Amino acid sequence: MNTKTYLNTAACGLLDESTLQETNEFYHAMLTESSLASEVIRDKRIPEIRANLASFLGASVSEIAFVPNFSYALNGIVQSLKGTEKVLLLKTDYPSVYEPFRINQFDITWIEVAEDGFTIDISRLKDTLLREQIDMLVISHVQWLSGFKLDIADIGAFCKEHKIVFIVDATQSLGAVQIDMGKIHADVLIASNYKWMNAGFGTGVMYMSASFQKQYPPVIGGHNSYATKDNLWQYVPSVRSFEPGHTNLHGLLLLDAAVRLKQAKGMAAIETHNRELTRQLLHHLTDEMLIGPKSLDNRSSIVYVRADKQLQEYIKENNVVVTRFNEMIRVSMHFYNTETDVMKFIDVLNTYKSQ
Repeated sequence: MNTKTYLNTAACGLLDESTLQETNEFYHAMLTESSLASEVIRDKRIPEIRANLASFLGASVSEIAFVPNFSYALNGIVQSLKGTEKVLLLKTDYPSVYEPFRINQFDITWIEVAEDGFTIDISRLKDTLLREQIDMLVISHVQWLSGFKLDIADIGAFCKEHKIVFIVDATQSLGAVQIDMGKIHADVLIASNYKWMNAGFGTGVMYMSASFQKQYPPVIGGHNSYATKDNLWQYVPSVRSFEPGHTNLHGLLLLDAAVRLKQAKGMAAIETHNRELTRQLLHHLTDEMLIGPKSLDNRSSIVYVRADKQLQEYIKENNVVVTRFNEMIRVSMHFYNTETDVMKFIDVLNTYKSQ
């Protein structure tokens, strides 16, 4: 029986068997003692999970919120803005990044990807930020339609120097590359956890700097906005105002297990592994098939390959799982993939071409 070769983390990351044990124990406890089981997770485990995630991101606990997903968090942030900010956005970014600003009729300046369908001209981006007197840059760390990876440390330093708010969608990067908020200078970083974090659906993470919280205090709130202050239970606005009152406890247990797994493997080792698989794939692809240059510069482990419908079907028939976009396929490799997986994909391509 043929097994599938999974090269599709950019669509949805695989769960690890070891991450399921703790979450399954929680659901088992809810069969007989739901209130106690949930209170233990809420009061004991959630603070531990928050501290572990803060450490994973190189951030403070007071800068971390658990959110359902990227879209939920960004829409909440937009409600905190004045509405007069000039925002720079990328036309082909993921819709969740730009739609909240378009729908709410912000003053938007658009930039575009180069003609090769891959490159974002960073010099032009910086020039536009200054020339158009932009207040806020909102962009994905890794582009979903190309795999182009921004140097967010460089861009963050530029934005900080020029007092431009920098908001990052890390859904296609968190869990695949090392992210240290102390080195990035982003004001906000948000990621859904179902892709490279390998933590399933229903949770996301948000980092929000103390300075951003002060400049743009939240205008949404609920149970998690409350804290004991002056011996009274009262509303205290913070990054936790963006958290729903009853968080996804099962999902957060899964997230914590996934974080601990990545910490054990080492994010630097994961990033190096993914990069080597990407190098191997690029080596075996022709320039004509590849979207973007063969260089690893600004490349994530997401690679787009030109493929007509017949080739797409052939790949599927040969049990290689990728995402199909019009006349392209998206190949994405993570820590559980091997050189054998990459070569299976290459062998399928070569066999198809030889027919």
